[in-house]
Amino acid sequence: MSDAIALRALERLEASGALRLVDAAFTRLLRDRLGASAEVALAGALAMRAVALGHSGFALAQASALLAELETDVALPATEDWSHALHESDCVAAHADGDGSTPLVFEQGRVALQRYARYEHDLATRLLQRAAMPASAVDAAWLSTRLHALFDGAASAADAQARAADTALRNALTLITGGPGTGKTTTVARILVLLHETALRDGSPPPRIALAAPTGRAAARMGEAIDATLARDVAAGHVDAHVAAAVTRDAQTLHRLLGWQAGRVTFRHDATHPLPFDVVVVDEASMVDLPLMSKLVAAVPSNAKLILLGDPNQLPAVEAGDVLGALCDAAAPGTALAARRVHLTRGYRQAGNAALPALATAIQAGDGDAAVSILTAAEEGLQWHEGSAPALAQTLHAFALPAYRRITQADDPVAALRGATAMRVLCALRNGPFGAQAWNAWFAAQLDARTAFFHGRLLMITANSYRHGLFNGDVGVTWLDAEGEPAVWFDTGNGLRAWSTSQLPAHDSAFATTVHKSQGSEFDRVAVILPDDDARVLSRELLYTAVTRARHAALLWSSRAVLLRAVARHTRRESGLASRLCLQ
Repeated sequence: MSDAIALRALERLEASGALRLVDAAFTRLLRDRLGASAEVALAGALAMRAVALGHSGFALAQASALLAELETDVALPATEDWSHALHESDCVAAHADGDGSTPLVFEQGRVALQRYARYEHDLATRLLQRAAMPASAVDAAWLSTRLHALFDGAASAADAQARAADTALRNALTLITGGPGTGKTTTVARILVLLHETALRDGSPPPRIALAAPTGRAAARMGEAIDATLARDVAAGHVDAHVAAAVTRDAQTLHRLLGWQAGRVTFRHDATHPLPFDVVVVDEASMVDLPLMSKLVAAVPSNAKLILLGDPNQLPAVEAGDVLGALCDAAAPGTALAARRVHLTRGYRQAGNAALPALATAIQAGDGDAAVSILTAAEEGLQWHEGSAPALAQTLHAFALPAYRRITQADDPVAALRGATAMRVLCALRNGPFGAQAWNAWFAAQLDARTAFFHGRLLMITANSYRHGLFNGDVGVTWLDAEGEPAVWFDTGNGLRAWSTSQLPAHDSAFATTVHKSQGSEFDRVAVILPDDDARVLSRELLYTAVTRARHAALLWSSRAVLLRAVARHTRRESGLASRLCLQ
């Protein structure tokens, strides 16, 4: 009976289009070549489909929630019968740490593809091993004095930033979380100083430090923020200039750090060929998916420090997993990770505009009524409008277009790229009348574009290209030379460089981008555009990410109904990582 129900479910899911071709092919592999029952084939199809939706697997008892995401409803086998079929199948392992010969794992009531179950198991095991390592010996009196000097005179026990530094100096794993402008990168810059000072005091070689982030833009911002912090601390007399000069500012993408290899899913650096560093710092950890984080942690030497920075309230990674969210869930009081996480709460970035952080807090809490009240009462730094696409065009003509015109009028590409951080239009969707593509075309028309590569066109790289040294998220500006020939300029880790238009890897216009593409960036002003009707992509995490990209001012284009639905919707990522971290 259960097998017949599963078979009908498979047929209906495939006929409705809820399963992709690859999902259907996987079911046929399970049934025709491996002899699996229909119950196991159905579980396999849903496990593969779950990964495409950002989950690492699915809980068997909550399979209906996965069907709801697929916007379909079919009868499923009873959980007890389904579970029994999975336990009895030769295609399903009971533990992720087996020999890897089965395509599926059914563990703790969750079904996952074997590869993703192994990622979670290995990541949890290595993180817990790091959390359990003995603390490094540090001169407590000296460290207290240095923390007092570096962190505005706060005692290490009283100030979260100083506490984060103390944790990082003593431990092999540190998780520093906080919202925008809470000083995560500032704290890391001072941690690096303290590590160098410790080595000098001990007569040891200077620490080998790697800075990394998921995207090129996030890596560049990390380096810039560290450089700015060190310059301020040297000027204030808190850090010796020679020590500051020894601290690296060179941040790179995670793929470059690990050693990306064309055509392979493996990296040059792994558990058997670890990274040659004593300290690895990763910014924007919320953007790191499960497979990449598992490979990263495996490649960090056991005697090295790993410091992860991120905001757990931002959108999770585009690919499967919400690793940072799982780490924060697992760092509850009394757990192994609790003493390794420090959460920063004091905001600096938007300190001059109280409405912006208040709105971000209301969105984060899922309080739609509070968000509406803040938007209604806000003054110049926060605007709220709604209406048709033509009405939006009039608003953007005043709010955004002048900043983009100034880019075209800049003296040189350096000034143009600097001006590109002044304004960005962030769309929830890529397509449609309120999507990024439509508004990029509109801005091009307003800027009198005559060719594809017109003067002042902002471009964003959409795929990593190690051959070019350009990475997903890098933003450049098109600039015409004295003869009218266009080149696209990027501020890379090796300085300002220009590429001919024929050399560029995959790219798109960047006057308007999706909110996802804005992660790791910040702008003086942002315009956040939601569609005129509800969409599943809308969530409080998307809104929070968009609003917190603004340093000084934000404009929200949305109806009240769409806004309230977005704030009420929480991005759910099904994962077994948090439970593994708590159980092992």
